[in-house]
Amino acid sequence: MSIFESSTERMAWNIAARHFANGQKDPVAMIVEGIEEERRRCIELLQAATGDAEIPPFLVDPDHDW
Repeated sequence: MSIFESSTERMAWNIAARHFANGQKDPVAMIVEGIEEERRRCIELLQAATGDAEIPPFLVDPDHDW
């Protein structure tokens, strides 16, 4: 039996633990890190599924100037 019920919960605890271990307490920084990790993972999945297809800039950088 695992302490964590899902990989999402495990990732959240991992991010929080890293921040707390470094003395950081800002929850926004923890959330930003989680979102960025998930974005990188999605981009990697898209690249694996499409081969050499170009990744749209707004997926890589949501603040991209259209």
